[in-house]
Amino acid sequence: MTPLLSLENALCQYGPVRAVDGVSLALRSGESLGVVGESGSGKTTVLRLLLRLATASAGRVLFEGADITHAPERALRPMRQAVQVVFQNPHAALDPRLPVFASVAEPLRLQGGHTRSALRARVAALLEDVGLGGDFLWRYPHELSGGQKQRICIARALAPRPRALLLDEPTSALDVSVQAQIIELLAGLRARHGLSYLFVSHNLAVVRLLCERVAVMQGGRVVEQGDAATVLAAPAHPYTSALLAAVLPPRATLGATRATDQKSRLA
Repeated sequence: MTPLLSLENALCQYGPVRAVDGVSLALRSGESLGVVGESGSGKTTVLRLLLRLATASAGRVLFEGADITHAPERALRPMRQAVQVVFQNPHAALDPRLPVFASVAEPLRLQGGHTRSALRARVAALLEDVGLGGDFLWRYPHELSGGQKQRICIARALAPRPRALLLDEPTSALDVSVQAQIIELLAGLRARHGLSYLFVSHNLAVVRLLCERVAVMQGGRVVEQGDAATVLAAPAHPYTSALLAAVLPPRATLGATRATDQKSRLA
C-alpha cells in the first residue's frame, strides 16, 4: 500500500548543521507513527519537511506516492487539506483578537461554499467532538485554560476533515493534570474518524499508548524504527534503551495524572 506521507533519504540543513540527515520514514493510512528523541534530535524538522514548511536539501517528500519536494504551492492544496497540524504551544496558536468560532471556522472559510449558519453548526459540532460545548463559541483565548486552547486547536485541525494529523508535542506545554485528558481525546478521535497520526514526542510513555510504530531519532538520524511494542520492549539501539530508562512506565504516568483529572473535566 502506498504511504500517505513519506520521506526518502531526506536531508535538511541549517548552515553547517544537518537537522535531518538521510531520514527515510513513512506514515501509512490509518496508522499512528511516533517520532521520538531528545530536543535537537531532528524530530520537529521531520514534521516540517512532511508539511513542506521546511525545504529538503536532498532526498524526497512524497504525498500518496507523488513527489512534492519542490511542488508549487497550488499543487500542495490536496495535501494541505488531507494533512493538518497541531503545534506544541496552544497559547501561541490562537489569535487573541478572535473568538473561538472565528478561529475554528477559518479553514472552512478558506475552503468556501459555507453559509454562516452552516459554519456555526459545523463549528459547534467540532467543539462537541473535542469535549467542549457550544457555550465556548464566543469565548476568547484569554478566557480559556491551556487544555481548552489545545482542544480548540485540535477542533480547528479537524475542520477540513483531514485524513491525518501531525502532532508536534501536543501535550508538553500543558499542566500534567491535563495531559492525560488530551491523550485520551486524541485516542478517541482517531478511533471515531479513522485518522492517521504522526506523533512527535520526547515522551515514550505517551508514544507507547498511542502509536503502533515508532521511529527513534538521534542527531538528525533515525537510529531505530519498527513496531512500537517490539522496539519499546526490546530496543536494539543503546540510545533507545537510554530514552526508555529515563521515563516512568506509562500506566504510572497516566495514573498520577488521572488522580488529578477528577477536578477538571474541561481543563
